[in-house]
Parts: sequence; C-alpha cells; structure tokens
Amino acid sequence: MKTERYGVLQYFILLTSFLLVSCQSNSKRLPEHVIDKKIPTLAVLEFNDKSQCRWRWNVGEGIRDTLIDELVQSQRYKVVTRFDIDAVISELQIQQNQLFRKEGKSDLGRLNNVQYLLKGSVTDFAYVASTGLTAFFSKIGFSGRSHMAIVTVTLYIIEVETGEIITSKQVEGKAYASSLDVKGSNDNVGFGSGSFYRTPLGKACKKLMAEALDEINLVIANQKWSPRIVRIVENNRVLVSGGEDRGLIAGMIYEGYYAGETLIDPETGDVLGQTEGYLAGQIELVEIKEKFSYAKIVQGQFEPGQSLRQMLPVSKK
Repeated sequence: MKTERYGVLQYFILLTSFLLVSCQSNSKRLPEHVIDKKIPTLAVLEFNDKSQCRWRWNVGEGIRDTLIDELVQSQRYKVVTRFDIDAVISELQIQQNQLFRKEGKSDLGRLNNVQYLLKGSVTDFAYVASTGLTAFFSKIGFSGRSHMAIVTVTLYIIEVETGEIITSKQVEGKAYASSLDVKGSNDNVGFGSGSFYRTPLGKACKKLMAEALDEINLVIANQKWSPRIVRIVENNRVLVSGGEDRGLIAGMIYEGYYAGETLIDPETGDVLGQTEGYLAGQIELVEIKEKFSYAKIVQGQFEPGQSLRQMLPVSKK
C-alpha cells in the first residue's frame, strides 16, 4: 500500500514538474496570431472629447488609456509614451551625472523610434432612444430596452516617416439600455472600473475597443515578419534574428537575399516599392536561443541585414 502511494506521489511530482517546465518554455514564445507578424512601434497621442458627456469622466483620456491597455495586452505592438517623454529624458540626463554610480545606468541612444502615431476624437458617449422594432416592443411592455448606449470614436493613424494620415476610420460600440440606466447616476463609478463595464456605456466601450483594435491591426500590424542576418560569426556561421520567441527550430533551412532597389517617384518623391532582391545563399539553423539563433552557411555569402525566406520541403508524390 505504501509502495502504491509512493508511486502515485512520485507520478504527481513528475507531472507537476513537466507542466511547470512547459509553461516556462512556452512563455518565451509569442502568441500564434503574432508569431509571424512584424511588431510595429506605436505612440498613442491625445484623444479629444467632443461628446459633451454629462458625467464627471474625462472621456477622451479614459478611452485613450483603455485603448493603450488593449494594445499592450494584444502583444502586437511596442507602445511607447510621449506624454511622459520629458520625465524619461530628464532621468537619463540625471543618470549621467558623476554623483551617481556607474552600475545600473541606462544606456543613452536606446529610446525607441516611433513608426506610427495614433490619435482620435470621441464624438458620441451617450444614451439615445431606441428606434424600430426595439422601440415598439418597449412601448407595449415586451422589452425594457428603451434606449441604446452609443460610443463613437474617429481614429487617425499617422505614418511618422511621411507625416501622412494613412487611415481615418470611425468605430462605434453599442449596447441596449433601460430607462433606469439612463436615469441612474454614474458619479460613483470610475471610468474603466469593473462597475463601469457592467453598465451599458461600459459594454458599448468594450465593443468599441474590439472594433478599434481590429482596424488598427488591419492597417499597421498585418505585415509578414521574416528573420534577418544580424552578424557573421566564426566557423562559417551567422547569427539570425528570431529564436524561441518566433517558433524557430533547429534544422530549418532559409535562403538569404540581397535587398532590391528602392523605387522613388521622380515627380512626388513617394516610395513606389522595391525591385526583387537576388539570392545570396542558403543557411541551416543549428542552435536556437530566446530571441536569436545560430545558423551554419550551407552555400553562398552573407552580410548583416539580409532578409531570409524559409525553404519549404518539397512534397514527394
């Protein structure tokens, strides 16, 4: 009996250890919806409030902060601050003072450059009377949903390199509400709190955030990622960007390409695209780290910055 109990206990310990190791290894890997996508750097600017909200909330700030949280949680963006940039720069400058110890100093020249700016305007944040069948059934007593909570925001995405607004999109969230919801006071409810998201306006905000995130993803977070040559190392090997985080596996074969020529419109100066690059050679991944990998050169010559394309195995008929 004691032997059986010991066996069960040992099995439980081994199973727990396996699960812990699995969780730790998987934590390095990006989510599946991100793993093959580029991760752009984005700064969220001010959201103007044009809704004339009748409650004490700062709606523009609340929508902006909630959207920042959604963007960070999605893991599809590097979201940087521009509101507190002066404080960040001040701290970096203070650390260079000789009065501070050299250990633990942050390196200069490491602040992230932003590729895109996101700003918006809140145009609706209110309850409106229902129309159509919903209003009809409410009047005759078959429905308590006499109103609709509506939250509307116009999003603007700006490409920093060109200064061009690359998209302007109105997104909206709606949720049914009763007359009690409309008459009730929200003075004791904080914007973004758990209580807030149980209100019709909070539910409408949730739907708005989902639509906003889908739109932003579609415009700037849908570009395909591929590894690149980072450095040439000794023994006929190269160091490649991407590792366990990108799901790379030892034995994968990649072809390296020299970059094509960038085509510029002679009249406007706009970038029209790029000519097809030409083949540099072939590599095989041999050692995978968390965010980079080592590969051996199978054939050809390589240089830092070259893009890589995975060679898929040829199916045998």
